[in-house]
Amino acid sequence: MSDHKATDQALQFLADTLVDVAGVDAVAVFQVTGERLSLAASRNLPPSIASRTLGADEISSEFGRSLLAAAGCERFVEARTLPLVSSGGLFGAVVLLWRAPDDGREPWHGELATALVDLAASMLATTAHLGSLVIANEELRASRQALARSEKLRALGQMAAGVSHDLRNVLNPLSLHMQIAGRANARGDARQVEETLGEMKQVLRRGLDVLERLRQFSRQSPDSKAIAVDLNALAHEAVELARPRMASGGGRLSRIHEELGSPPAVLGQPSEIVSAVLNLIVNAIDAMPNGGNITIRTGQERDGGWIGVTDDGPGMSPEVQARVFEPFFTTKGAEGTGLGLSMVYATMHRHLGAVRLETAPGKGATFTLWFPPASAEPPSAAPTSVA
Repeated sequence: MSDHKATDQALQFLADTLVDVAGVDAVAVFQVTGERLSLAASRNLPPSIASRTLGADEISSEFGRSLLAAAGCERFVEARTLPLVSSGGLFGAVVLLWRAPDDGREPWHGELATALVDLAASMLATTAHLGSLVIANEELRASRQALARSEKLRALGQMAAGVSHDLRNVLNPLSLHMQIAGRANARGDARQVEETLGEMKQVLRRGLDVLERLRQFSRQSPDSKAIAVDLNALAHEAVELARPRMASGGGRLSRIHEELGSPPAVLGQPSEIVSAVLNLIVNAIDAMPNGGNITIRTGQERDGGWIGVTDDGPGMSPEVQARVFEPFFTTKGAEGTGLGLSMVYATMHRHLGAVRLETAPGKGATFTLWFPPASAEPPSAAPTSVA
């Protein structure tokens, strides 16, 4: 009777035990089902009683006697009703029937009957509780599945927005290159046209690399194998991609300076690193609407290599600095997407590197991207960013 998985067998066991051990002549075990009472188990019960349809609100101390009277059953002269109550819930009733009046039955018979009924009520309460837990667990599982689907869509949307942001930065130079090629072609400068077309091919290649990242993400493809890269070459490429943005800045006179050191080779995805550095340069340009100086540096630190982007713009307040890597956080208003720096952070996480920000109001900002050396063992977790 303590096994909640065998409710039907336990209730029949209750009826049999009450007859065989507790001196009862007949037993009817009724269980509450919705608003009705259903006969769950019985022993020696006349058909006239077993076939009756009853309401749950009929249970009372006189329920057994009323049942006998309504059924017109004269075989039994005494009835006793024991409610199946546990944990504040009413789960049914047990009707005990005797063919003869109480003429000195053993007192322990009544105590045993009460104890068995209480145990059965406790079992039914446990079963009901477990049933509600199962339902709650199924609802929770369904909610988790819906949340997982929503999270996948959110992640895909964020990835698509980030790729769109990177594509805009990478492909912006194409319009300027087309103008240069057109003017060179008009004056018959075949060499200039060839050089410009080569630069356009490089831009398109980086754009296709960005699109390939989105395709791999949408198909849940494994990350492409990292290769040894030259940080100086990638930093210079990002600078060249950013120059058209400066030239189309409506009179802004920002200048880019390259101070390239001797960083070691690192493992990485070239297109992702170029996009990250380009994001930092574009942010620096946007932070100085009246123009200024941007310095791109490279070097070696902790056996790894780093690329730094420094501007002499207005800097950031501690409040902005604390949130600068959050997705969709932007200080550019409607012109910003809030994805540039979050994409930089994600890139460094995938490269098992780190991004460091040094800034203060009125003192510009320096972003440093650090990459572990190509010969290093991959760490167990990516270093956290330091702001």
